[in-house]
Amino acid sequence: MKIILILSLLTTLMFAQTLEEFAKKYNYETDYNVALQKAKKAHKFVFFVMVTNYCPWCRKYEKRTLSDININAEIHKRFIPLILNREKGQFPEQFKTPIVPVTYIVNHRDEGIVKKEMGYKGKKDLKKILDK
Repeated sequence: MKIILILSLLTTLMFAQTLEEFAKKYNYETDYNVALQKAKKAHKFVFFVMVTNYCPWCRKYEKRTLSDININAEIHKRFIPLILNREKGQFPEQFKTPIVPVTYIVNHRDEGIVKKEMGYKGKKDLKKILDK
């Protein structure tokens, strides 16, 4: 039992570092207010991904979809990207969700949700969302 608990804790800590590493490597903001201010200044919407430490689908979304060179370039061209850990991030109440990952497109003017996509999205699915 102790081994399972220790492995679970180590896995959780490993994923916690993964979020910060992903954000740094792919130039995602990790602070809602900073992302919103950048979006207002650049007149862009915020591409906001909510994840948790323990979610394997969140890691897959980061590693298989969001890290794709073409998708990442498109996101940065059109949006201010933001990724937050649901358990740690400071964000408005309207973004609280029991399901992760969830992707929001947020209007920089009024912080309204333009789009909300729940669950893992593959490259083709995310491209369709971005093209709408």
